[in-house]
Parts: sequence; structure tokens; C-alpha cells
Amino acid sequence: MKKYLLFFFVFAVGLAQNVFAQAKIRKLPTTINHPAINQYAPYMSFDGDAIVYLSDNAEDYAIVPFFSYRDGGDWKDPMPLPKNVYTRLNYLKGYTLGPDGKTLFLSTLKSPGVGGFDIWMTERKGASWSEPKNLAVPINSRGHEACATLTPDGTMLYFQRCEKMDQQSSSGCKIFVSKKKSNGQWDEPVELPASINSGNSQAPRILADAETLIFSSDKFSGSKGGMDLYLTRFKNGEWTTPVPMDFVNTQKDDQYVSVNGVGRYLLRDSPGAKKNELVEYLIPEDLRPKGLTRVDGKVSDPNGAMVASYISVVDLTKDKKVFNGRPAKDGTFTLFLLEGSEYNLAIDPEQSNINFYSKEFDLTNGDIQQVERISATLKPIEDGDEFGLDLVAFEQYSDELTNSSGDDLKRLARVIKSNPNFKFEIQVLLAGYLQDSVQSDPDLTEVLLDSVITSIDDIDSLGQLYQRDSLLVQSIYHNDRTKKQAENIINYLMDQGIDPGRLGCFINSRPEAIDEKKKITVRVKAYKI
Repeated sequence: MKKYLLFFFVFAVGLAQNVFAQAKIRKLPTTINHPAINQYAPYMSFDGDAIVYLSDNAEDYAIVPFFSYRDGGDWKDPMPLPKNVYTRLNYLKGYTLGPDGKTLFLSTLKSPGVGGFDIWMTERKGASWSEPKNLAVPINSRGHEACATLTPDGTMLYFQRCEKMDQQSSSGCKIFVSKKKSNGQWDEPVELPASINSGNSQAPRILADAETLIFSSDKFSGSKGGMDLYLTRFKNGEWTTPVPMDFVNTQKDDQYVSVNGVGRYLLRDSPGAKKNELVEYLIPEDLRPKGLTRVDGKVSDPNGAMVASYISVVDLTKDKKVFNGRPAKDGTFTLFLLEGSEYNLAIDPEQSNINFYSKEFDLTNGDIQQVERISATLKPIEDGDEFGLDLVAFEQYSDELTNSSGDDLKRLARVIKSNPNFKFEIQVLLAGYLQDSVQSDPDLTEVLLDSVITSIDDIDSLGQLYQRDSLLVQSIYHNDRTKKQAENIINYLMDQGIDPGRLGCFINSRPEAIDEKKKITVRVKAYKI
């Protein structure tokens, strides 16, 4: 698979809204859903930017596979798959896509084959597709294989193996999974348990969280009729009992569906006003998989040239490093982040005198982007340069550094040591300053004593009323810990061997009416000595 699919741990175009605020049903745009044409069996890539489906938009209304992809957010005009990919020997509904939409799987009887229908793979290069390659043994056998589906990291392949299959249908199918070995070859496929393989289980779809599997079967009791859709999850080393997806199951065959990486909607074909359309159905919360964000990045110098560097990802929620790697030769990289955790993405250059890049991703609040794009410019330090320390944070209601802060501060110490002709200013900026005369909020940990001179009435020794000045001391509770926080950062850097004479600080605090904008920002500014 593509080398730039660097990382699985685990993504719509635009912000994924709260589930309860989303439409329960929505149709794909008219670029795909032409009112005079039937559409069937869609498969959308995890990144949501590519789709393959069947359509009768062909000579004599023959049903053929079409492909489309997004360009600047809009779908390009669909085009039929080329003749080197689609032939009448193909299993018509067996087309699926890799996570990034640049790999297409198909099932065909074409030669040279291993047995009956075999799974083949082709890659998109610009507007064309490469010559398909047979996945060979052990994925393919003397039986019939189809409907390959990959996990985001490309290491687990799910597919169906059937006793009977022709270009239109299959029967006696079971679902298998194979793991890719370190040498790039596939392990011997393993049959999924009997709770899933009821005798005719087909069209497996492993979702972007790599633990949720959708498949179809007509062998479970209580079905609505024909092939119905079922969902199971891999938890604690075993698959859960499949549950029917009754929100989309009908009395007819319900089978060829897909779910993009955000995981909010299930895409399938459905009867429209005139023709069959491609429609997305909101997945109920109890069935919804974890979403996935795709991060597209590029590392370069100010002139756009590639910079030798290392990429690392830390799951801050689990305090675990989950990826180490490098960008491609052109400086680009793609990785996937799974909903439910906070992550830190760091890019460290090979040369120690160059700045670094660090960015935090919070995927814990249910509002995730399908695609995040970042551009990291790495270069030698210059006078006036500023860069953020996203990973530097403090314990709640405290000036104490969190454990995860050390990674960015160690990077900063490296830069400081490698640039002896510069002084570095630590900036701690608070947006969301609060104060009160009483400790009305647990965030109000700091106390400021304010002296006030006031006039009061009093009676002298002769019983005469007069006024005199009195000094009153008032306590003001507030949450401005920026000075102590900056000092703790400086102390950490001193422990790393940094001369305190090369360190300065700048602090600032201001109120913030919008809760979402309340935060502490830590930055560094370099000054030429």
C-alpha cells in the first residue's frame, strides 16, 4: 500500500456537527445522483474524497462501475472505470477502495488467476489506473474471493470467500481476515468466528476505527427479508454478537454499503422519486463507530525544499507514543487519528539548530474534521522568530507543568543550546482572566491583597462626631498564574542545562467572554544577542 499512509491509530469536509443536530437522511449531490440514471452499490474511501459505484449510465443501460473524487470540495464528473480495470469477467458488486481512495480492489475471473474469482488491486495515478495485479496466494484460493476491505494502516485485509459466484451474485460465503507481515506479504487468512459466519456472510466492511465490521447475511433469524446488514465489534480479543442494522434494513437485499472515516453516516443505494439514488443514513449513536481524522502535512524550508526530519505522534490521553516515522521524499505525509483521544504531532529536524513543529489535536469532543491540513516550515533560528509550544500545559487550577510538557520543553532546550547567539523569551498568555471578592470558582487560586483608604464617621472623647481616614485590606481572588507558570518553564529549562541569563519571560492575561476561547497559550520568541 502507499508508503505515506504512515500511521494507524486511529476523519467530513467541514465540521462534523453534534449527532442530534444532523439530518437523518441526506442524498449525495446531483453530480453523482443524476435524476435520469440509476446508481447502486457505493463504496466511499475513509477520507471521504473518492467513491466507486455502479450506474446504468452506459450503452443499452448496462450497469458498469463509475469512479469520482473530490476536487476542492466538489465532486468531479464521474467516469466509468477504464477497460484495463473493468471487464465483463468482473464480479459486478465487488469494487472497494483503499483508505485514501487511490487504491481500488476488484474481483475477476481474468487470467492469470489462482482459482475462480480472484481479488485484484489497481492504483490510481493522476487520471489513470495502473494495470491490475492479482493478490495471489494466500488471499486468493481455488474458491471465489471478493469484496476486499482494508484497515486504515493497510495491515488487515477482510474479504469474502464463497463456494459459488458469478458476475451477478454469490452464495455459501464466509468472511476471512489476513494480516500483512513485516516483509509485505499476507499471512494465511483466518476465518471469522461462527457468530459472524452463519453460512452466507458477505460484503464485509471494516470501518475506520479498525474494530467495527459491517457485513450482510440471509442466515440469521429475525431478518427483515433477503440479505440484511449486521454490525459487530472486535472487543477484548473477540467479536461481539452481530446486531441487525434495522435503521436501514428492508424486506429486499441490503448489502453493499460503506461508511467514511467520520463514522456518522452509512452510505447505500435507495429508491428515489424516479431512479435509484445514493443516500446517507445517520447511524444511531449506539451503533456509531469512532471517527477518524486524516492529517495531510508537508515539511519544508522557507523555499519549499524538503527538510530531513522525524515525525512522532503521542496519544496524550493514554500517555503513549503511537508513531515514529519520516515524511516522503517530497516532504509530504498522511496519517490518521482515531476519535476519543488527544494527540500531539511533533516534527523534529535532523539538524539541532533548526526549529521544530508541534501541534495538538483534540478528538474528544465529538466535533472532528474529516481532513486536517498542516504545513510545517523548519528553518534556522532568526532574530524575532516566534513559535508555539502546544504541548506545554499545566495541571488544572495550577502552575505545575503536566508530564507531557517535557517533550516540547526538551525540544526547546535543544534549540537553545544549538543557538548560543540568541536569547529566548518565554511567553505565557492567559485568555479568560477571572476575579471575585470571594473564592466563587475553583479556578480562583490566587489572592491579591488590595489596600483601600476610606473615610469613616467616629466620635471623639468629648462625644463629638468627626471623620477620620481608615486603611482597609480587601482580598481579590483571581486565576492569573502566568508569572509562576513562566517561572516553572524557566526552571525546567535551567534543569536541562540552559543558562538563565539567556531566558526571559513575558506574561499577559485578559478576560474572555466566549468559553471556547478561554485558554493558556505558551510561545517562545528568539532575540539576537
